[in-house]
Amino acid sequence: MDIIEKYESLAAAGKWQDALPVIEEIININPDIDTSWFNYGVCLDELGRHGSAAEAFIKAHEFKPSDSGIHYRIFRSFFLANDLDQTFEFCNYLCESFKDIRETLFGSEEFRELTKYELFRKLEAKYSK
Repeated sequence: MDIIEKYESLAAAGKWQDALPVIEEIININPDIDTSWFNYGVCLDELGRHGSAAEAFIKAHEFKPSDSGIHYRIFRSFFLANDLDQTFEFCNYLCESFKDIRETLFGSEEFRELTKYELFRKLEAKYSK
C-alpha cells in the first residue's frame, strides 16, 4: 500500500487523527498538488480545526481558482471557525469573481444564520440586483 492509498483508507474509515500525519507527509513530499491540499483541509475540517482547514483550502484554491468545491469548503470553514470577517470578505470575493455562485450563497439554508449580520445582508442586497 502506497502513502496515498494509506491516506485514502484512513479517511474512508473516518480515522482523521491517524490520517493527519499521512496527508502532511504527502504534502511534504510534493506541495504542488491541489488535491493534497484539499484533502488536508478535509482532514482538518473533520477534526474541528476549521481555521486551519480554511488555510489548506485556500492553498488548494491557489492551484485551482475556479473550483467551486474548494470555494464552498473555504466559505464553510471560515463560517464554522466563526471568522466572520474572513467569511464576509470571501463571500464578497466569490460574488465579484463567480457570479453564478451568488444564488447558492444567499439562498443556502446551511448559511442562513449569516442573514442576522448587517454586512451579509448588505452583500446580498449588492449582489442580488
